[in-house]
Amino acid sequence: MKENLTELLSPAGGPEALRAAVQNGADAVYLGLKRFSARQNAENFSDSELAEAVRYCHIRGAKAYLTLNTLMRPGEEGAVEEAVTAAAESGIDGLIIQDLGVAELARGLYPGLARHASTQLSAHSSADVLSLMEKGFSRVVLSRELSAEEIGKIYDETGCELEAFVHGALCVSFSGRCLMSSFIGGRSGNRGCCAQPCRQRYACGGETGYYLSPRDLCLVKRLDEMRRSGIVSFKIEGRMKSPEYVATVTGVYRRALDGERVTAEDMKRLTDIFSRGDGFTEGYFSGLNTPEIMNTRISNDNISADVPKELLAEAHNSCREGSERRRVAVDMRFSACVGKNMALEVTDADGNSVRAEGGEPSPAQKSPMTAESAARSLAKTGGTPYYVRSFEPEIEDGLFAPASELNALRRACLEELNEVRGSFVPFERHSYEPKFAGASAGKQELYASVESLEQLAAAMEADRVILPLSLLEKTAFKEKYIPSLPQIVLDGETVRRRLMALPKGTEVYASTLGGLRMINEAGLRARGDFGLNISNSASANLLGREAVSLTLSPELSLREIKNVAGLSPVPVEVLAYGRQILMVSRACIIRGIRGKCDCRPLTLRDKTGAEFPVRGDPETHINTVYNSRPTFMADRLEKLRSCGASVLRLSFTDESPARVREIIEMYRNGGKAPELFTRGYF
Repeated sequence: MKENLTELLSPAGGPEALRAAVQNGADAVYLGLKRFSARQNAENFSDSELAEAVRYCHIRGAKAYLTLNTLMRPGEEGAVEEAVTAAAESGIDGLIIQDLGVAELARGLYPGLARHASTQLSAHSSADVLSLMEKGFSRVVLSRELSAEEIGKIYDETGCELEAFVHGALCVSFSGRCLMSSFIGGRSGNRGCCAQPCRQRYACGGETGYYLSPRDLCLVKRLDEMRRSGIVSFKIEGRMKSPEYVATVTGVYRRALDGERVTAEDMKRLTDIFSRGDGFTEGYFSGLNTPEIMNTRISNDNISADVPKELLAEAHNSCREGSERRRVAVDMRFSACVGKNMALEVTDADGNSVRAEGGEPSPAQKSPMTAESAARSLAKTGGTPYYVRSFEPEIEDGLFAPASELNALRRACLEELNEVRGSFVPFERHSYEPKFAGASAGKQELYASVESLEQLAAAMEADRVILPLSLLEKTAFKEKYIPSLPQIVLDGETVRRRLMALPKGTEVYASTLGGLRMINEAGLRARGDFGLNISNSASANLLGREAVSLTLSPELSLREIKNVAGLSPVPVEVLAYGRQILMVSRACIIRGIRGKCDCRPLTLRDKTGAEFPVRGDPETHINTVYNSRPTFMADRLEKLRSCGASVLRLSFTDESPARVREIIEMYRNGGKAPELFTRGYF
């Protein structure tokens, strides 16, 4: 890892926050358009504002990345193409992307435009990162749930350019895997509209608390360790935060990255500018999954409301319009000789050189021009993004030039240097017309997904039975079975061992890109699970090269499912029944409530009385939060069967064996909806 790759990456929710980031030392900023951004409620940028923002950054030696980190729905391909084109034409330094279909579209249109894999892609293993590198991503933003050891292992095994969050809000769920806001309120986090139900109070066992609300992350004291682990880009969260927040946090992290000791005053600044009232956490970086990660007793509203006025004033002054604290070094060469036009040449630290000429100097009547007097005029760079590092004069004796002419020379050079630094080599645009060849749907089948041996026996009436790979070790393998990998694969070695024990050609479900890769490497046949967030034909076509079938995103309507199914190269599946997984969390919610990690299920109840089951995996201690109501469509089978899906999957969690048989029968022949149910996005 090269030291000069180290990058402090700050959020820019709007133009003022962008100035705050750059003027306080950010090496790069990330910002969003007013569409296809994971922070749709931020101020964000128009296409013209984006171009000006990129120019502002480049003149001052900073980079700018555009976040296109939401899922693309069928019919939005044209709008995404417009967004990618606007980014390319602005000279953007890279795109941060969640949707693999968007990444393919961007690669097809502008192959030279860098693509970074968003944390929304949940990359948490070497296999995940290798898969993303194979798909053309040059940088991966890792999941926030990783320890220093896990990050180091990923870097050692991939050599990929890695980015990680160092400060700001934490999600309780793996990013990209949270559907809670989407399913209970119709505001999808995968579409940039999360309503943050994790920050609400819940009841459990007679007690109440903010059981899904983590503390804010702060790794300012662990930056050297992160460097050693392989991180090159240190990311501050906060596109919804104020410019003053961006200014303050960026300034503290800038000094820390530059080697200054983090002081008690620095920590007070971070706390004062924004705190949820119960301190920070270092998250999972030390490898400890403790209750201290969570903020169970502090309301989301109990944050820093009374920021010290002097801190706000200092932060505001640092980013006011016209403020230039971020300055680029330039070297000046000035010549003034008899019979020749005066000339000024300015060269910046990147080797860009500009030159301007003035009139001929006149004979001095009183005070002749000296190196010192010329420098006083030419080095007046206040109010510009530059400072003079060296001044090399060539001035013949006895000459004079008015200060106004010297000032004009300086202005001409620096304005031209702005143009040079703000310009870029246009990205080459290719014609891109994806070709889709839809697979034949064939006969529609019923698959049952189970969690226990008791359910397994009852589910044999389905066409196929899906069971956890770990459960398969407790029963004899049958051809009717389809094992599935965990939603999150942290222990790759155990998973690989179990895969290698399966008969060649066995079909296996995976919810991660790395899981697909491991299945294929083991000589097995991969099926894509819903965690891959496939929501358009472009991503289906890409992943159809690695899987024999694909389960579509549960956030699609029947009409959208039909659209994707008709263009997918492999059969598609839909989740037609069951409690939808809303969160997959490495934070042990159960331990945070009970005080011990026994992995026994519990139930969270919100203010409306809705009850959400929480289950812990005894092997991985990953916690899963399920919807309060099962999705049910057995009373609308005609509509469901016409969506183009080859497989209707029935997902069983806490159902009894008798209920499993009953639901399977309903989805064969129709049935009455239960008292509490949801249609989901159908």
